[in-house]
Amino acid sequence: MRAMRALVLPLARAIDWLPLAATVPLVLAGAWLTPGEFAVAVVRLAGALLAAAAAFTLVDDMAVTTAATPVPRWARQWARTLPAAGVAAAAWAAAWRLAGMPGGLTASAGEAVAALLLALAGAGWAVRLWEGRAVALAGAAPVLAAGAGTWAPTGPGWWWAAVPLLLVTAAAHTDPARSRGRGRTPAAHGTSIHV
Repeated sequence: MRAMRALVLPLARAIDWLPLAATVPLVLAGAWLTPGEFAVAVVRLAGALLAAAAAFTLVDDMAVTTAATPVPRWARQWARTLPAAGVAAAAWAAAWRLAGMPGGLTASAGEAVAALLLALAGAGWAVRLWEGRAVALAGAAPVLAAGAGTWAPTGPGWWWAAVPLLLVTAAAHTDPARSRGRGRTPAAHGTSIHV
């Protein structure tokens, strides 16, 4: 129990939870207050908003220093990804319930999962290459480009995208220095040492 607390507390403080903390109450309030005829649109928009907010958890302000730790990059990034995905999924399911969605959960959830993985893949690749909090907006860009939460058709067809997007996200979480065969980290691209 003590070891788990020693691992979880620093990680919880290292992750930028503010975008998700701001988005979750808005999504839940919107789902609760919206009339039933708009439930589908609200739940789809909730999936897109939660996905974009979850992408901010992948930004590591300490990437320059954590690159020297014995913990591999993929483990650090998945330690950020999984809690964020869990929070986003729980908030989306609550919004689905509050909105009184017609039909089954499976078809609607497929679109939400695809939006979340799309945002995490976009942000995952961006944080490999650049630093700064604004880089996480690369997670929102593919979600908007794909039309998740807006005009794209809903239904079980979204589930086909889950496996490829999960593989793209996993590839984004690998160490770019090792995949290129060099000894540099992505943060080292924009930094230089002046003596």
